[in-house]
Amino acid sequence: MPGFLPSSRGSFILDFIVVAMALVVPILGFSVFTVKIKKNLILHRVIQIVLGIVLGLAIVVFELDMRINGWRQLAEPSPYYDSWVFPSLIIHLCFSIPTLVLWAYTIFTALKHSIDKSHNPARFKHKNLGRLSAYAMIGTALTGWIFYWFAFIAH
Repeated sequence: MPGFLPSSRGSFILDFIVVAMALVVPILGFSVFTVKIKKNLILHRVIQIVLGIVLGLAIVVFELDMRINGWRQLAEPSPYYDSWVFPSLIIHLCFSIPTLVLWAYTIFTALKHSIDKSHNPARFKHKNLGRLSAYAMIGTALTGWIFYWFAFIAH
């Protein structure tokens, strides 16, 4: 299925992921704001679980689309196909794969341990993991957008 973004050669799923990542970063920022400034652990937890589920499903659909339909034929018309497409993809994967593992681990440990109590040692660990996960997610989004531009937008 063709994409919906103007000037894009990407598939619908590729375009959807690019837009989704543009939404994930501010939602992630809002989630951090709710817990850090507003001290609303419940809303923070709900946002993170929903984001985790939605992104998990998006990744599964994305991976299925890439395995079934591929992406290279859509990227070949790019003037950067033989120069920047694959290096930018490798850099993106160096962010996205560890981010997936790190974020899943962060959510899992938060659900496993009750971090609601202020003197719980798991809370400090979760705060550091969460910060690292947020930065990794921003890096994933930025490198994904760079790859997307090189592969599916550049003319």
